[in-house]
Amino acid sequence: MKTRQVNEIMIPISEYATIKEDASMSEAIQAIESESKRYGDSPYRHNSLVVINDQNHVVGRLSQVDIMRAMEPRYCKLGNENWVSRSVLSKEVLVTLRESFKLWEQPLEKLCSELSSMKVKDFMQKPFEGEFVKENDTFNIACHRIIMGRHHSLLVTRNKEIVGILRSTDLFNNLYDMMVECDLVDSQG
Repeated sequence: MKTRQVNEIMIPISEYATIKEDASMSEAIQAIESESKRYGDSPYRHNSLVVINDQNHVVGRLSQVDIMRAMEPRYCKLGNENWVSRSVLSKEVLVTLRESFKLWEQPLEKLCSELSSMKVKDFMQKPFEGEFVKENDTFNIACHRIIMGRHHSLLVTRNKEIVGILRSTDLFNNLYDMMVECDLVDSQG
């Protein structure tokens, strides 16, 4: 069985939902909703947007979680959110953080109304070194990066330019197909 390359599995940037970094968070919500409607009930719809600059270069990603974080501006008082997302926090600590920082205490209408003045670039996630894979890397390399980084997707590069997105869902589906080919699982069952 031939080992597949990332470029055979990835979604090209041209087929992925994008948004400009200077767009408002309200526009981002509309873009994600529009993308959801395009895919309908498909479990493989895109749950994030690729953020591009004025030169149409990818500069980050904006997920549904990033939008929810933007709705409650007090999250910025927690400092760099990477330590929180990488930590295993007990229920008690989570409650203490919410109460101490008064998170989600304002009416939802007020939180929503402020989104139009917020910019995507202020809430997007800038990619870091472990989130990249080259388009000619193998399936195996991509699986390793997804697993070790606990990523939902990777940014695919060609000569330092981001040309695609490789989602963990697509990797898993390809893994399943390989298992069917090897008669390790029954595709009928």
